[in-house]
Amino acid sequence: MSERPETLKRQPPFVMDAVTFGFGRKETAAQAPALKNVSLTIAAGEVLGILGPNGSGKSTLLKILMRILIPQRGKVELFGQPHAVFSQSEISRRVAFVPQETQQAFPFTINEMVLMGRYPHHNRTWGLGWESSQDCAVAMQAMNDLGVSHLGARLITNVSGGERQRAVIARALAQEPEVLLLDEPTAFLDLHHQLEIARIIRRLNRERGLTVVLVSHDLNLASQYCDRLLLLREGEIATMGSPAEVIAVESLERVYGCSVLVDRHPQSGMPRVTLPV
Repeated sequence: MSERPETLKRQPPFVMDAVTFGFGRKETAAQAPALKNVSLTIAAGEVLGILGPNGSGKSTLLKILMRILIPQRGKVELFGQPHAVFSQSEISRRVAFVPQETQQAFPFTINEMVLMGRYPHHNRTWGLGWESSQDCAVAMQAMNDLGVSHLGARLITNVSGGERQRAVIARALAQEPEVLLLDEPTAFLDLHHQLEIARIIRRLNRERGLTVVLVSHDLNLASQYCDRLLLLREGEIATMGSPAEVIAVESLERVYGCSVLVDRHPQSGMPRVTLPV
């Protein structure tokens, strides 16, 4: 898909240069790194899908972008500046992260949970009751965008999985980010809610110029809704490019270790993956 004119001159939100990360002590991390020498530029306004088998480093990559994890080697830049110059709250004002696990331990209402997205914009010494009329307006707009405003008084523990996921994304939008990082946003959802979440993400990208980076195991959904795809294998970039370049028999069989069939979706013309009988 071609870049929209309004995004052409915007600075890339993220640049990763030769990033290596391993869990454990620094001196032993290089023996079995989760990411190996990854270099990547994420363009402003694009939807980038990160694919790969379990354990290939997908979630680790997202957490490095959010600076939840710090690489042992290499560098990461956020809007042209080193990651290290930003505090976590400064990053959270520009980048929102929706993790894979979104279960709530406390029974907050959806209104309360979405308002928590405004926290990075406030002095952390403030106590309860800090929300302003502007905060409430931003949170309500986010709930409207995700179609959960009618559920505002409901407890997050008392809604469906699809409703909960939309509420969690609404909380991320309440941060007013420039970049949205999503770790398997459609996992554990039925077909209807998978499609709903994918369409909402694409709409927000188009209407707001929001840069989106999402991890997914759903190759077909990623093919239909992402501008570019990155395919990881054992912590390294196996291939990266347009859906037509990445969703190819040779690449997928090499990375996933199984036979696949690739044809074209009858409506969109984008590549589609099925498994042989």
